Amino acid sequence: MDPRTIVDFARIRPLAGWSISGSAIGAGLALYLSHWHLVALVPMLLGIIAVIIIQYVAHPLNDILDLDLDRKAAITETMRIKPIVDGRITVRETKALSFALLLVVVAIFAYLIYYQPFLLFPAAYGLGVMLAYSDKRIRLAYRPFAEVYIGIPVNTITVTILAYIGSGMLSPLAIVVGIAFSFSASTFFLSMMSMDYPNDRLNNKRTTIVTFPHVRWCTYYPLIGLVAALISSVLLVGLIGLLPALVYAIPSSLVFIVLAWYGWRVDYLREEYLSGRLPDPEGGSGHIRLSQLYLSIAYAGFLAVFFAVLGA
Repeated sequence: MDPRTIVDFARIRPLAGWSISGSAIGAGLALYLSHWHLVALVPMLLGIIAVIIIQYVAHPLNDILDLDLDRKAAITETMRIKPIVDGRITVRETKALSFALLLVVVAIFAYLIYYQPFLLFPAAYGLGVMLAYSDKRIRLAYRPFAEVYIGIPVNTITVTILAYIGSGMLSPLAIVVGIAFSFSASTFFLSMMSMDYPNDRLNNKRTTIVTFPHVRWCTYYPLIGLVAALISSVLLVGLIGLLPALVYAIPSSLVFIVLAWYGWRVDYLREEYLSGRLPDPEGGSGHIRLSQLYLSIAYAGFLAVFFAVLGA
């Protein structure tokens, strides 16, 4: 197997936008909550590895599910790399790679659950929805609101549980910060849905955007994230004082306002396509979704550093 294929399956930018960003925030919160006296460094690092591998495995499994659809999509134009479509790896080899990595995840989860039985529930949820997302019978990827019952909970769980493992504290602050981050990370996901709307609709992939194409989902989600960020700001006032809370609240608010503006542009392009005034929504929204992704990654980096510094 070509090593480059293994790298291409990673989808580094989405990986950075979800599992790596969420892990960084969880670690920053763990440092804050424990005042840099982590109670379980090795289990936390193993949890980070498992989270990243789970998202990695979701990519090749989803490529198998979407193989026929991807062969019809404008992959090159939208800067997406699909090794199975390219013919560099077979479906059988992709399944073998995915199975081997899943064994690693299961081994890590077994250790973490032995360390703390409570972790059985988030581990089972994360692994279960990942498999169901790309399973050919369940096909959650082909159903609406996957971002609600997968994207938002999984990212929130990542932040909350990693903070809990590292610090030994199940913090309401970590939950609310995790929710805020989840909505920032989901903006990219929703823009992908909007960009893929024509091809998804023709192939009966009933995503949220396909099912309700006239609802401005890409605008609404970052606005909900803004509310979560403001709620977490209020919690911070009681913990660290007004000035540090403002240092957190002002950049967070600006990030979500910009994400909402990007989302409005994506929704506008889709409306133009639906009204027949635009040939397709892909070309115009490609650079917008990348801007959303990079901004969300930068926001995650800010949160991780902010909380780590607070804990010092």
